[in-house]
This record gives sequence, C-alpha cells and structure tokens, in this order.
Amino acid sequence: MMKRSMPARIGAMIVAGAMILMGAGCHHKTAEDYLAEGDADMQATKLPQAEVAYLEAAKLAPNDPRVHIALGNLYVFEHKGGDAQIEFMKVLEIDPKNAATHVALGNLYKDQNQRGLAENQYRAAVALEPDRDNYHLDLGEVLKQEGKMGAAEDQIRTAIGLSPKDAKAHLALANLLAVQPGRQTEANAEFDEVRALDAKLMPTPASAATAAAEAPGPAVMPPGPATTTASAPGAAAPQIKPLNKLFLLTKNSPVYQNPDATSSTVGEVRRKKYVHVTGITGDYLQIRLKNGTTGFIPIAAAE
Repeated sequence: MMKRSMPARIGAMIVAGAMILMGAGCHHKTAEDYLAEGDADMQATKLPQAEVAYLEAAKLAPNDPRVHIALGNLYVFEHKGGDAQIEFMKVLEIDPKNAATHVALGNLYKDQNQRGLAENQYRAAVALEPDRDNYHLDLGEVLKQEGKMGAAEDQIRTAIGLSPKDAKAHLALANLLAVQPGRQTEANAEFDEVRALDAKLMPTPASAATAAAEAPGPAVMPPGPATTTASAPGAAAPQIKPLNKLFLLTKNSPVYQNPDATSSTVGEVRRKKYVHVTGITGDYLQIRLKNGTTGFIPIAAAE
C-alpha cells in the first residue's frame, strides 16, 4: 500500500477541516426560530414578514398549537376573520381543552353576529376553566345580546363571586339590571359599587344613553352628576408623536377617549393581545381598535 506524501496528507487535512467548519456553520432553522422571528416582526408591524415566518413554523411543526395561535392572532389583527377562524379551529383539533382559544373563536363569532356559536364557545371555555371570571363575563355579555337576561345575570354574578372587587363585572351587572323594568334600584346600587371601586369606568350620560338605546328594554341612565369629557374652551390639543407599531399588552386597560384617565372610556383592551399604536403623547399611547375607533391607553399597560 502506497503512503501519501507529506504535502498530500497536509492537503487532505486542510480539506477535511474546511468541511467540518462548513458543516458547523450550517444551521437549519427550527419552528422556535421562526416563531421568534414572527413575534419580532409583529412587534415591528411587519405583518407580511410575520405571516411568512409563522407559516414556516407551521410547516415544521404542524401539530404545535402555538404556531396556529400566532397565525390566528395575526389574522385577527388584519381583520381576516375567516383565516383566523381556520387557525383557531386547528388549535382546537390539536388541543380541545385550550380554553383561551375557545374564547378567541367565540369573539370571532360574536363579531360576525353569530351569537349562538359564540355562546357555545364561551360555554366550552367556562366548562374548562370555571374559575376565570372574565370567561363568565364574556358568556354573560353574549347571553345579554341574545336577550337571555336571566342566564346572563347568573354568569355575571358568578364573575362577581369570583372577583368581588372587579369594577368591570359590577358595571356589567349594573348595565344589565338598568334595562330591566322595576330593577333600577338594584342597578343604582351596582353603579354606586362601580364608583367606589373605579370611578373612571362610569359612563358619561351620553354613552350610557347610547348603550341603553342598543339594549333590549327601556332607556335608562346611571344616577349621578353629569360630566363632560370635552376640552375646555381654548385648551391646547395634546401633541401626539406619530407611530405605527404593534405592542403586546402586559395589562388589561380601559381605552380612554382622551389621554386622560378622567375622560370617558371608548373600549377595553386585554393583556397578551397586540394593539396597533398610532401615536404617543405624555404617558399615553394612542391606539386604533379593530372597529376603527381611536383612543388612548397608559404606556404602563404595554410595558
């Protein structure tokens, strides 16, 4: 057997070493990598790139519910309800006991005015996690919309039993009682409870009248002095620095009409959900809700 010359052996060693280095440099992305990329793109409002990353994650891990949750949340933000519904249904095929996804699917159905289907999803969530007061509130709200006042009251009172100091639950009960004949005294007591727990949640007379007009039953108004959220004559408008980013919320928060916690509320956002931030002023972020409404939340809700 012929021995290779010294230069030949050295050359072979160099080639082998280069191949090892090339192999070490090859890194095949995992589903986790693509999920992280998608999350970063969502934060940077790069929605098309986020979708590509999440779809790659789904190819690598089609049975990982997280990738379908991520895609579903993205499609919800883009107002692609049909696509979001498909993704959330995939999650439930993989993990039927995912209560949060039942709620997400219920929210989609409620937005489509398919209240019966929404009720079914909220009931599934309540059955899986009966100690979650917000699930009972979601179910109570859709039952109210269906005109099932007794069942709605049961769910809202269950939520209050789980979280007696939750002002939003007391407000939901007050609004429910206020549209039922002969129950104004009970409603007033609940409105008083809301004032004691979180006066900022109390609706202005105008917003209360609108809510009452949309609900079944006679129009009523919560008791108390009239308030206004309009700026004083000559008051300077807030200076808003434009932004166009998505923020992942860390806290639940009311959405205020103005960058001022004493102004009326125009909605509510919840933790672990993305919001579209369109500006910043002082300690508040200006956001745009799914229905197109613009409002303000404290920066602390997104920290």
